Amino acid sequence: MLRPISILTAFCICVTISVAQPLQTAEHLLGTGISIRGGLGHLAIRDQYISDEKYSGTLTSFGVSWLRGDTSSAYRLGFNYDGSSDIRNNNVSAQVVQSRLDLDFLHSIGKFRLFSHDVFAYIGPSTETFLYYRQQRIASGGNAFFNAYSVALFFSLSANSTLAVPLSTDASVETSARLALFSIGGRLADLHDQSASFVKLVSALSGLRGQIEFLLNYDLSDHVRLKSGYRLEICQSSSWNYLLSASDNVVLIVTVR
Repeated sequence: MLRPISILTAFCICVTISVAQPLQTAEHLLGTGISIRGGLGHLAIRDQYISDEKYSGTLTSFGVSWLRGDTSSAYRLGFNYDGSSDIRNNNVSAQVVQSRLDLDFLHSIGKFRLFSHDVFAYIGPSTETFLYYRQQRIASGGNAFFNAYSVALFFSLSANSTLAVPLSTDASVETSARLALFSIGGRLADLHDQSASFVKLVSALSGLRGQIEFLLNYDLSDHVRLKSGYRLEICQSSSWNYLLSASDNVVLIVTVR
């Protein structure tokens, strides 16, 4: 009589342990579903088409993405909009808009141990369309009209990676990075220079596009995941008038599965 009870008890313990272990599929770790994000942070820009001076101010961001995955891979489509209506240098101000359209592919390359936790690694290619637009608040008229605007557009092939660390059945840590390897770039160039090209092939050395994100994830339910963390993004180009745009944000993301 004791043996069936012992077998049943052992079976129940095994089921409990297996249920308590965090799921280790790309679908679960990366958060399949539709995500809406909001962020607030700081933007700093040096745009020599407008001025050699550094401008800075508060940045707000909004984004939406969709991720679909299986046991070992995932792909993600996302759009993000960053805007600042009042970046300034002393009494001179400007409005800046930055937007991105991303398509990421992620494939599992295995796992390793770090501080007694399993770390799951994913890498893959990305395509990105990035638009930078700046409207300087200065007097317009004649050539000043053209000097009040600055535009840059990059179509990039990038490499991206994600590390996911399950902490429990409901919580995990996620860090991701993306770096543009080469781009086809367009930039508003000097209108007085007839030899200036508006479109160029840009390498990672002359047109750096990159971002890093650190997130803490928590499953509120079987269908809702909450993410919060930090995001750093850089756009740098020296192929035309020098441009450097750097922003960091505190982000909050809600994913519905």
